[in-house]
Amino acid sequence: MTPLKIKIGTAVAALAAGGGLALVVPSQAAVAYSSPPLFLDISVQSPAHLVAKGSAVSVPVTITCNSFGTYIDLRVTEKLGNKVATGYDNYIPVSCNGGHQTLLVTVPASAGIAFAKGTAYAVADISGCAGNYVCGQETGSATIQITK
Repeated sequence: MTPLKIKIGTAVAALAAGGGLALVVPSQAAVAYSSPPLFLDISVQSPAHLVAKGSAVSVPVTITCNSFGTYIDLRVTEKLGNKVATGYDNYIPVSCNGGHQTLLVTVPASAGIAFAKGTAYAVADISGCAGNYVCGQETGSATIQITK
């Protein structure tokens, strides 16, 4: 027998054995299909309220999640004439209950420019994990009104 015929014969035998094994051994569902699904949702609400004469702003944020190890981040930017007030609060731990929750997140002004009454842009992120450590992140953003 030539070396090519031996290689082809060996390959055919291996495929036949593998196919037979697949018929005998029961199959199982993939782990991802048997794990609970991860659900994360976040939205920024309006109006936000000034705190301590603009040194911070309190922003309502609505979340829905079924995860663990969950935290949110919130960034707020407001144009004030030729200046920009910004603030950021990150790694705020939250507990998920599977339903809607509205949280008030206080974001301190940074860079020495206070927030004021007016229109701002806010971006919120939620991050968390579900069974078998399937993790994810969602982002929500909105133009909000800042009031006293």
